[in-house]
Amino acid sequence: MRILVADPDKNRRRRLAERLATQADVTLSDLCSDLTETFNAVEHRPPTLALLAEDLTRRPEFEMMEILFRTLSVRWAVLAVRPGGTGLDPEADDATLAEGLHRCLRGGDLPPPSAGAGLLRAVDPAGSDRLILIGSSTGGVDALLRVLGSFPADCPPTLVVQHTGAAYSAGLARLLDRNVVPDVREAAEGEVPAFGRILIAPGAEAHLVLEHQPTLRCRLKTADRISGHRPSVDALFRSAEPVARRVTAALLTGMGRDGAEGLLALRRAGARTIGQDRATSVVYGMPGAARDLDAVDQELPLSAIGPALLKATQRIRA
Repeated sequence: MRILVADPDKNRRRRLAERLATQADVTLSDLCSDLTETFNAVEHRPPTLALLAEDLTRRPEFEMMEILFRTLSVRWAVLAVRPGGTGLDPEADDATLAEGLHRCLRGGDLPPPSAGAGLLRAVDPAGSDRLILIGSSTGGVDALLRVLGSFPADCPPTLVVQHTGAAYSAGLARLLDRNVVPDVREAAEGEVPAFGRILIAPGAEAHLVLEHQPTLRCRLKTADRISGHRPSVDALFRSAEPVARRVTAALLTGMGRDGAEGLLALRRAGARTIGQDRATSVVYGMPGAARDLDAVDQELPLSAIGPALLKATQRIRA
């Protein structure tokens, strides 16, 4: 079996690598010190099993790591560094360590990726003035897989702000692109939103906003954090106010209130607005704040949001 080890502690990482090297059926694929290294290693050289230090699995970015594991059918386990901790004990004797490794590989089939099921009928791209905007944060990667997984190949132009951190937006775009039908990429400066393309706000140095003259284009605007974030959902939503009647916007699961004020501004300017409901949100902060501001036309469970976005854009054309 090919095993990847991820642990910020250099000494622990080295000791475990030395232990694993003595196992007859084990090949070390990668040794990683953080989640960025781990994501890139798993993406390019998928191991059979990934062993991760517990503190890495508690970080917000691990949400994307879990979904990559699931997408590539990579098993993973937590390294138990405290006596009595759950997971694989790196200090166990050789026989117990070998049994623990094989136990991590048993435990049943991985769930299939959540996106891509039940694709809707493609909408007529003749109504090219339509636009979908989506904001999300904690729990948002899984939510985006569900929502975008219902989009057809020629979906309306779609822009997404997901709070990921600087190192993860490119990985998020690749992860989504693997699992949904439309083309997914990071937004580029000056790019024109197009049918069949989903654009993700890149990095953490600029806000993704829309410029309207002479043609609708993406701009990467360097500015202070808004609502505590860069890129900010509020920045994207507010930039779309001049074309609000062409917009359908959704605010998904997330901590805090980024996007709530922007969604209200869009609704007042004529956009259709959707918020994820409490029951299906991992964190009901952002959509809950939007609901409290009366910024939401419809509050829906996650499974209904993708179809509702597409239906609303068809109504806009009509």
